[in-house]
Amino acid sequence: MRNMSRGDLVALLDDIRARVATGDSFEGNLQYLMPQADDAEHPFDVAATYRVGNSMGQGGAVIIGANGGVR
Repeated sequence: MRNMSRGDLVALLDDIRARVATGDSFEGNLQYLMPQADDAEHPFDVAATYRVGNSMGQGGAVIIGANGGVR
């Protein structure tokens, strides 16, 4: 998970929404956890993966908060 501010989380949601609305993203997932302390600089824990660039061909993916490693 990646720590984000409320503004960063809203920007991510806007990007996902815009890509889905224009047909540029066909699938993805998003998880965010409520902040433990409202006064923290980056209170939201976020993990997201969503496809992008599909309107131009095969496309790619945006990955946020991946722990890494191969299983």
